[in-house]
Amino acid sequence: MKRKGFKFIMSMALVTSIAASALAGCSSKGAGTSAKAAGAEGEWKWERKVTLVCPWGVGGGADSTLRPLQPELEKVLGVPVEIVNVEGAGGANGIDFANKQPADGYTYVLGTQSHIMLDLQKILPVDFRKEFRPVSKLVHSINIIASSKKAMEGKYSNFTEFVEYAKSHPQELTCGMLTATGADSVSLKQTLAGGLGCDITEVENYVKIVNYSGGAELSSAMVGGHININITGADEIKGLIESGDIVPLISMSEERMSSFPDIESTGEHKIDSYVGTWRGIFARKDTPDKAVDAMSKAIKEAWNSASYQDFMKNAGYLDRPGYATADELQTLVDKEYTTFEEYLKSAGLIK
Repeated sequence: MKRKGFKFIMSMALVTSIAASALAGCSSKGAGTSAKAAGAEGEWKWERKVTLVCPWGVGGGADSTLRPLQPELEKVLGVPVEIVNVEGAGGANGIDFANKQPADGYTYVLGTQSHIMLDLQKILPVDFRKEFRPVSKLVHSINIIASSKKAMEGKYSNFTEFVEYAKSHPQELTCGMLTATGADSVSLKQTLAGGLGCDITEVENYVKIVNYSGGAELSSAMVGGHININITGADEIKGLIESGDIVPLISMSEERMSSFPDIESTGEHKIDSYVGTWRGIFARKDTPDKAVDAMSKAIKEAWNSASYQDFMKNAGYLDRPGYATADELQTLVDKEYTTFEEYLKSAGLIK
């Protein structure tokens, strides 16, 4: 560079130094990305708001898993974290929304077994296994079947009495759930089939299944006695259990839960039904590796915070390993695809 009447004299060492500094400060951009991989070591630099897409409504287990993580993640990342609830279609709408966002490292989505089930049945608008990659697993819950106190009066008081009543009053009892085509459906039908002594394909001959779009709507229906039972995580209805509005009947676990030792388990009844909802963070496959790695590290730090650990304890999530790395979650996802494909074939839902 020259100016009139003025000369710049630089040594080769100075030129090299300036060139190196310029390269270190340049943005590292992939196709369609606007984020920077900044710093001498190429670490990802968070520059703006991060979005976590929740494919279910406010008040459900998925949403409740993200809410206490949000403030801790903001502390780690140093930028705002927004939770966007995109409910509907059993979780499919949220995946569709996340897939349409730029793969720039700033949008992530909560995924569960339900998305695997939807993917296997070709219900999702995208191929979940091919289009999304794991970032971190957050929780692995134990599902329970709980009953409306109002709806159960005079009919049954425990799980054994429930299935006996269902046998003698087919399709009178109702079950509410958020994802009738997902993992909740598998868990419910395995448990009821074990109690009823029938095949999983015959469960709906005894108990009607009613679909709800949000956790708050489902809980309201339970409290009001509009449905008899629902399948849920104990954390989602802990307050309603404590108030007496909802009565737990059985947990889908090998042993009784440490947080609810009075609830019977499927293991006690010799029912092979241990599917529990895991929830993990996923990103589009073409999201920059550095962004995914940085997010994974940030989630681990936020997950280990005192406040999130308190949430885990109070919600009853410590009976099963919760956090898992991207590679560990990928291994679980691959296993779940095999497990649920076998289930769907046996149920005649896919060929």
